[in-house]
Amino acid sequence: MICFRACAFCLWLWVQGTDAGNANGLVERLRQTRAVNIGAIVEKQFGIVDPGNGFKVADPYGSGTGDSTRQWQLTANHESQLCALRFSSPDKMDYELMDFESSAAAAAAGFTLTHHGRCGSCSTLQDLAAYLATPDLTTPARQCARRFGLARKKKCFEEKIGFTAYCSESWVYNARHTKKACLGTCVADYGLLNLLFHRYPGENVDETGQLRPCLQCDEEQSGPGFKYSAGRTRRNSGIESAIPRPESDIYPVDHSAYFR
Repeated sequence: MICFRACAFCLWLWVQGTDAGNANGLVERLRQTRAVNIGAIVEKQFGIVDPGNGFKVADPYGSGTGDSTRQWQLTANHESQLCALRFSSPDKMDYELMDFESSAAAAAAGFTLTHHGRCGSCSTLQDLAAYLATPDLTTPARQCARRFGLARKKKCFEEKIGFTAYCSESWVYNARHTKKACLGTCVADYGLLNLLFHRYPGENVDETGQLRPCLQCDEEQSGPGFKYSAGRTRRNSGIESAIPRPESDIYPVDHSAYFR
């Protein structure tokens, strides 16, 4: 684990600009790829193509889908599942995603691990590129969440951060649910005037590493639904974020394996 943490830190430095040319090359290379079956992944996961609001991804906090989220959490093997990919073209541009029960099963089928947990709306390499290129998502995600209307929020997540359309929809649902479930907690935490003027004073964690109440509410109330919907997160992709997390929460993933 110490070795992995060292590698993860090196990757973070690489993407941050220690070698800007190579970093930009990696992110750009990921952005050029295409998950040929991401539409099928989303349709299979939610059993729905258009929930009626112009989105392809169903609301993971909705009445019907919310029940599916809770059932998924209770499934004994949901933590051990993983999402892997296999390129289908010689130039390593097009690839397919697939769920596996173990890394051994994925390797036997010729697939490469891309994140722990099952595949979802954010499992593409394009979305991985967005995570790598933007270490601190808290600020831009808040800016997008303030947009009026689902469509404007979605457009912001796509254009400002670089998420794919499917992934942006999962982020929009997450932002809307957090506002609904955590508004009172966040007002008490930051103060009404600070929220109205989009100010977020103080650190994200205290001296013990505990998330501040507003962020903790988002983690508890919206986190499970986002994981169910998006599939990929920073932590299950082996990526450290601007918010310090316990070492045990970050799963090891070797993203250098895709283009070997």
